[in-house]
Amino acid sequence: MAGIYNASANGNDPKPGKTNNARLPDLSLFISAGIDPKTGLPIKASTGDPRGFKAENKKLLRIMDEQQAVNSFEWFNLPNGLSGNLIERILYYKGQGMFFYFPEMDQFYFLPYALDGGIDIYGRFERVTPLPFNGGSKADKPWIKDFNRKCVYDIQIDEEFDIKKIEDSCVLLSDYTKQISQTNISRQILNDPLIDLEADLLPFARTALLNSTGVMGMRVGSEDEYSNVAAASRSINRAALEGEKYVPVVGTLDFQDLTASGSANNIDQFLMAMQSIDNYRLSLHGLDSGGIFQKQAHMLESENSMNAAKASLVMQDKLNQRQEFCDIANSIFGLDMWVEVAQPASGVDADLDGEMYENDPQSVSYDGGNENGSNE
Repeated sequence: MAGIYNASANGNDPKPGKTNNARLPDLSLFISAGIDPKTGLPIKASTGDPRGFKAENKKLLRIMDEQQAVNSFEWFNLPNGLSGNLIERILYYKGQGMFFYFPEMDQFYFLPYALDGGIDIYGRFERVTPLPFNGGSKADKPWIKDFNRKCVYDIQIDEEFDIKKIEDSCVLLSDYTKQISQTNISRQILNDPLIDLEADLLPFARTALLNSTGVMGMRVGSEDEYSNVAAASRSINRAALEGEKYVPVVGTLDFQDLTASGSANNIDQFLMAMQSIDNYRLSLHGLDSGGIFQKQAHMLESENSMNAAKASLVMQDKLNQRQEFCDIANSIFGLDMWVEVAQPASGVDADLDGEMYENDPQSVSYDGGNENGSNE
């Protein structure tokens, strides 16, 4: 019956002159062309991208890393148009930013910057130009051509109000202490290798779980045998769910183990490795963690406390950068900005309200303005 059946040629057609075009397609042609005969989709699309689970998991880890970094500090009394969330996002993706007043817009800005002048004896930038923030780590061109500001690195003690100094000054802020004055690497770039490694471990754990299920593979020689094996697999699954003891399987094919022998207990090793790497990542943010190494057996509370990584100096360094920035900016622009470590990050109920999370949005000016909602 295979092939085109031309009945008029052999004289057996009850209706001479007509051709019966019924035929069985050659499935090997579809497979050679990269098409799944069952779904009609490309084989890669029908089987799924094996890297997809890691890629999606890495997105989740990246979001968590950004959330932990951005919400580690509480900013107070920011001018209208600025929020603590925006400042911390710029620091996370760019590593540094400049704070300045733009008289044409009568507004304060905090933006990434680039050198637009000389360097002093300490290697610090003398003048910089603002760059637009596109919400990520991509490099940008200057915001406004020939627009720059003089960098101020010390608290100003002048008692007289000088509008020219205000309009020509800016204050720089770095996420952490720089290695050298001209070098800064953003936290997003620094943490990316750790996040990539963490994203590998969950797929590894899933593979170990699959290896412990005892799934077997069967070598088949044709598409017909493939269908028979798939039907047998569905019968076995149904029998397991319905409690049937015997399952008839038609065929003479041998089972072959396509997976490495393993135990579900191996998953613990991957999850513990992931937890240790995540604790290391938290310590880079200056957040408390459980330490890099953890025992598999039960630990006493005192042992756990000794293993825990407090990372207080890392957080202290980040806080010092921000508070010094506020002191300098306040002295120049007559503001009253301030910043503190967020209560969930410090683990201390600083306002003694019995809550670790800030429930009153007016107490932190994330939407700009002063605590009372004004901008005076």
